[in-house]
Amino acid sequence: MIIPKKKRTLRSQGFTLLEVVVALGMVGMLIGMIFRMSRTSIELSQSVVDEQSVTMERNAFFNLLKNHFEQIPGNAVVRLEPFEAGTGDVRRNLFELTFQNVPMSFNWGEVPMTAEAVQFATVVQRDGFVDVVLRFYDEQILEDSDSTGDDLAEPVAEITLIDNMFMCECEVVDGRTLEQLAVWDNNGQLPLQVKFYCRFEPSSDIIEQTFWVVPKQNPEVIFRQIMQQNPAGPQAQQGSTTPRFGVPAGGGRGGDSRGKGDVLSGGRAGTSDGNKK
Repeated sequence: MIIPKKKRTLRSQGFTLLEVVVALGMVGMLIGMIFRMSRTSIELSQSVVDEQSVTMERNAFFNLLKNHFEQIPGNAVVRLEPFEAGTGDVRRNLFELTFQNVPMSFNWGEVPMTAEAVQFATVVQRDGFVDVVLRFYDEQILEDSDSTGDDLAEPVAEITLIDNMFMCECEVVDGRTLEQLAVWDNNGQLPLQVKFYCRFEPSSDIIEQTFWVVPKQNPEVIFRQIMQQNPAGPQAQQGSTTPRFGVPAGGGRGGDSRGKGDVLSGGRAGTSDGNKK
């Protein structure tokens, strides 16, 4: 007797362990690629933001210098002193650029103050990099026609304008000889230009910034000229009678007033009492 074979019914079977492991590995690789791409994008955007902030900081620093040099009055006193400082084998050329008779007010601890002298200076750090600072003095520290100055005075405030520079040096140009000088202490004479040589990174190029010192008249000289022309002072001018319509004070009809009578009356009133006689 032949017994027929029964057809096997296909049953749905689950995934094998190998398939699950392969699928999880592929999903993990995909997630890792997504996170890597997102992290790269975030780092790139952050680097762009940092670069823009650094560029804005440097531009603000140079704009501050430009505005300061353009507004220097004619009676300002300028002194540039270079020196060398550092630790160990790391030495840097530093400078102190001091201005006096330059009006500048600021708030320090919510207290309004006026600086008698300001100073741009470079300060070396332990790692050899350089900071540019702005110092405010409440008394005159340079010698001029009005004071002898106090070189030992301490600043009342100090602000770091820009930090972590590899190099920052300064020179001035003499307007009479067009020489570039690293030292300037010419009392009563302003330089024609002020040059800054900056290198922000050890591998970056040197950036040269030139600032013109706009020539202005010295108000003290103008006042002396006015006093020489009028030694009696302004009160003498107030006490004198100002002539009206070309007629001198105390004049009128007497004396030689023919020409002035012609101007006043169109020519007919030119004959004065003196002429009638």
